[in-house]
Amino acid sequence: MFKDAFYIRQMWSFSRALDLGLVDEEIERGFQNSLGERHGERVAYIAMRIGRFLGLNKESLVHLTVAGLLHDIGALGYSGEYKGDPRILEGHCRMGASIVERFPAGRILAQAIKYHHETPDPLYCALRAPAEDVTLMARILSLADRVDLQLKRGFSSRRERDGIIELVTKGTGILFYPEVADAFKHVVQKEAFWLDIEQPDLLQIALGLLYGQRQLPATRELEIGFTDDLAATFADLIDQKSKFTARHSRSVGETVERLARGNGWGDDRLHEIYVAGLLHDLGKLSIPRKILDKPGPLDPAEFEIIRTHTYYTHRLLTEAGFPTRMVEWAAHHHECLNGKGYPFALGEKDLDEGARLMAIADIFAALTEDRPYRRAMSSGEALALIERRSGTILDKGLVDLAKRVLD
Repeated sequence: MFKDAFYIRQMWSFSRALDLGLVDEEIERGFQNSLGERHGERVAYIAMRIGRFLGLNKESLVHLTVAGLLHDIGALGYSGEYKGDPRILEGHCRMGASIVERFPAGRILAQAIKYHHETPDPLYCALRAPAEDVTLMARILSLADRVDLQLKRGFSSRRERDGIIELVTKGTGILFYPEVADAFKHVVQKEAFWLDIEQPDLLQIALGLLYGQRQLPATRELEIGFTDDLAATFADLIDQKSKFTARHSRSVGETVERLARGNGWGDDRLHEIYVAGLLHDLGKLSIPRKILDKPGPLDPAEFEIIRTHTYYTHRLLTEAGFPTRMVEWAAHHHECLNGKGYPFALGEKDLDEGARLMAIADIFAALTEDRPYRRAMSSGEALALIERRSGTILDKGLVDLAKRVLD
């Protein structure tokens, strides 16, 4: 039970990361719709409630919930190719299916996500797939997705709720598959459904429905295999958000692993810090693309927005249950020994070796990559600039290590 529940918790947090990335004006222009905050988790909850009513077993409910959380994962990856283009509707279904195939039960997730924009009437389908290809999970997601796009954020009045029910009733057989529409209309008779969906602890509500009111441990040790695939997937999605960061997350992961190996770390910790490097910029999904891709200097307001990304990295990885040490290695890469970094203004005594190594790796990777305002530096040029920050911002001993390992 705890393994499945922790899996959902982890995916719930990464769904929130997706949400941060998808609430972006360019992506919403492609969808021709505003996705709304917490869209992934709300779709997951609606889908899970419908699935429970239809009698899906526990394993299938877990798959359905995860598919709901990740149903728009392809939109983030596809948006770089079709900025503001309506073809994103078709493309993100195919790409999303391709991305999740590497996850547990990948084929089941892929089928649900690939066809989550299919409807009984081919006129409104994204892919116009044969009806027999559209699984029950895909049919449930199709309704849950459309319903959440119509739901306002905040308490819904009786009139608004009746409007949603009327929408589903009129759309049955056209936009909504009849068996799913009927199940939805039964589920929403309970007042708790409408109240649940607005609660900030929707994850705990969902886990309670699936597993009863049991407490999960706060953290869990890194699970090699799936977590690696998840980290690599999100590293690519993070970097795809800007045309100037094509491999930055992977570069940081590889660089910090080299530094840690050079400093004598063992294999287990090397693997952990590599994964932390892949995810160090997870919070950057919250930054609008127009700021990430700005060709000139950022103004003060834009810089303040950029600075929030490490805070969101910390929150998202903590919520996902990553070990505290990994969260800190990932999220503290803009902290400084002199206490003038961000977002926590930590000082020398608060920053362990992993965080100090990550700070050097992030700077080195950034300096040796092209940016909108400059060309990539050579390793020697980057290390010379890093050395200027030695002792006040960066750890002097580890800077000396970097000069030996990275030059």
